[in-house]
Amino acid sequence: MFIDYDRTLHQIEAELARVGVAMGIDWADESRMRALAKEVLDHWSGRGTEQAPRGDRRLATRHTFYGLVALLVLTLQTAPGATDDAGTVRVALSRAFTSIQG
Repeated sequence: MFIDYDRTLHQIEAELARVGVAMGIDWADESRMRALAKEVLDHWSGRGTEQAPRGDRRLATRHTFYGLVALLVLTLQTAPGATDDAGTVRVALSRAFTSIQG
């Protein structure tokens, strides 16, 4: 089976960009991106235990964001050479995660 990782990564980034618009994310705002990266890590580690109640679109959008970032990370870990053509979203997230991890 052939997986087009570049296409998959571009689709994930496009969806992250759409969710980012809904969340009001400015991908160039480094302090905001660091805060979002920390929020994502907290959510993944179980410290962000809030569940999106039905009907709460703001929280549902945040959970979608967490899931898309996870999907992006997993795809990058599996995709050989996929880091070559990073878009704005991927670069912003990469910088944010790198800055909070040391």
